[in-house]
Amino acid sequence: MGSQADGPRMIDEATAKSILAAAGIDVPAGRTGDDPELLLADLTGPFVLKAVSPTLIHKSDAGGVAVGLAADEVRAAAKTMRETVSAAGHEVSAFLLEEMAAGPHEVVVGAVRNPGVGWVVMVGLGGVFVEVLQDVAFGVAPLVRPQIVEMIDELRGLPLLQGARGSEPADLDALVGLIEALAGPGGLLDLMPPQVTEIDLNPIKLGARGAVAVDARFVVDPTATVTTDRALTPVPPTDFSALFQPKAVAVLGASTRAVNAANLFVRHLQTSGFSGRIVPVHPKADEVEGIATVPSLADAGAIDYAFVALPGAKVAEALSQSVDGVAFAQVVSSGFAEVAGGEQLERELVESARRQGTRIIGPNSLGTHTSRGGVGFIPNAPYEPGGVAVVSQSGGLSVDILRLGSASGVHFHSVTSIGNSADVTPAEMVGHLLDLPEVRVIGLYLESLERAREVLELVTSDRLVTKPVVLLVGGRSAEGSRAAASHTGALSGNHRLWPALARQAGLRLVDSLDDFLSVLLGFDVAKPSVRVSSRDVVLFGNGGGASVLATDALARHGLVTPTLAPEVVAALEAFDLPPGNGLTNPVDVPAGTLAVRSGAVADDILRTILASTEPAVVVTHLNVGIIQRNLEETHGDVTGRIIETVARLQAETETTHHLLVLKGDGKSDMEERIGEYARRARSLGVAAHRQFEAAAVSAAALLAEPAPTTSPQENL
Repeated sequence: MGSQADGPRMIDEATAKSILAAAGIDVPAGRTGDDPELLLADLTGPFVLKAVSPTLIHKSDAGGVAVGLAADEVRAAAKTMRETVSAAGHEVSAFLLEEMAAGPHEVVVGAVRNPGVGWVVMVGLGGVFVEVLQDVAFGVAPLVRPQIVEMIDELRGLPLLQGARGSEPADLDALVGLIEALAGPGGLLDLMPPQVTEIDLNPIKLGARGAVAVDARFVVDPTATVTTDRALTPVPPTDFSALFQPKAVAVLGASTRAVNAANLFVRHLQTSGFSGRIVPVHPKADEVEGIATVPSLADAGAIDYAFVALPGAKVAEALSQSVDGVAFAQVVSSGFAEVAGGEQLERELVESARRQGTRIIGPNSLGTHTSRGGVGFIPNAPYEPGGVAVVSQSGGLSVDILRLGSASGVHFHSVTSIGNSADVTPAEMVGHLLDLPEVRVIGLYLESLERAREVLELVTSDRLVTKPVVLLVGGRSAEGSRAAASHTGALSGNHRLWPALARQAGLRLVDSLDDFLSVLLGFDVAKPSVRVSSRDVVLFGNGGGASVLATDALARHGLVTPTLAPEVVAALEAFDLPPGNGLTNPVDVPAGTLAVRSGAVADDILRTILASTEPAVVVTHLNVGIIQRNLEETHGDVTGRIIETVARLQAETETTHHLLVLKGDGKSDMEERIGEYARRARSLGVAAHRQFEAAAVSAAALLAEPAPTTSPQENL
């Protein structure tokens, strides 16, 4: 691969193309040598002439490329090129003469190694589309054909390749095949030594038939090596049942002089309804928080879950004293790999724990909340069991997830703060949660691309993934892109890699904590048997302006509100409703209309719509403040009756999801009423959101399509 000079260098283009050709990727016919005229034999013009120089990276910028040459123009072009390149500070060692590839379309394909992720692959339209517009899509190798198709489908300029405005359609199946040869299982990337760090094929010429890589750039970093870190002692698959329903809990680190995290944890256990054995461990005190202590884990008996809040340097020794075993140790202590110099301490902790059969949650975590187990790490935690299980790399965000999620109507199976995930990883937790029938939806908060790659490997293995996994990301900004010799390296920022990983793994990627909780609620409450056939939404409720805003929110998430057919509108008008209604979709009705038959009119309206249409989602939005303050005294619980109507319709249909949006007027008494209505709706099987945006995010997630199963050409 060349000399071992310091810093990245380039493989010469002729060698790079011979590597591509050996991998089954088409390249132009060409020859390399000192005298360009001697290279003309057996080649057919027009020609492309390129300078070969070990220091020349961007050939075009230095005048090292001439295109469209006739045979009698090659010698003069070579003389001019040698002079121009020399003036730019490079020495021409040889020339590459190639037949000029045909094809009206230019595409760039490349790959770059990302630490912790592996080969990241990019496809994009060439020319201005990659230079200025950055119209690119990413994936993570190895890529199978449907995943490659998904990448190409993401390109905004795809219609140009498909023959927009009368242009010649490109052979997209050939492009898929080229990327598969590069990045598919057993493809070229699998054969590359670690010193090859970047590959750019730019441009690739696409015509009606075939895809030809007319330029190839392989970047070699002689200092790059495969990691030689000693692997941790492997562990067999773990049953996490004792973590989520522990019978004996030990607490290490509580104080008799002050109230610290361990003291608070004991108090939480005392008030949460935990029915198991609480074992405070203290070397000197007889009791902590009114509970008799033991001096060490040697006297604690078998422990399912240990909450460890000791100084970091003392954790491994304290756990090693167990005689009867500790199944899981939640290490809230810090000072490990999250700080400079703490990596070795973390490795020693995990190795010590694994030798005695203890799995570490953390370190640098806050705790595990389990509703059925009655264990929690925040005061007044919500313990109503539910189907939402969350794994979070952030402890502080775990608190927000529990607090705000509960206020939003989310019922948790568990929330696990996994911290550094030095031992138990998010992927391992997801694997267990996927197998639990009581878990309906899994939430992930991740900050590490490496951990996301592990989840990708889990869900793309042979196991069947039958429940949604929702991903919220920390550090998903444009930062992380690199100064690189290739377009692929320069564009491979975190803001592009996270969506690529999520797409391939089938994860629902969301943008904010509010969206995260809205989607978790939607999946937890949604009727799982519903199968939709469109992305159409019917909006029904009071407030014309509100409906306009709702339509905009739905459109931002790729959902549409099509106009109802004239015969449906006529059927609605036949109800002889009070004036002021808009019945075309959105179906806007004032409070006076909702008052008809004390709210039972909603059943008539919605059934009439559903009898002739099959929307994917019906969003019923109610301004509870207006309805109840104006109608309750004369018409009773109009809001409640409408909620019951929506719940009945949800129970009866297998082709439409029903969502509620309940709005107030800002007064505290009405906010309490809305909370009551939301809980009532949830108990009846309908998710109630407080904002249109939340309903739109939830609806879009519910309608997210699974990975494609048809052939690439059919998808394209």
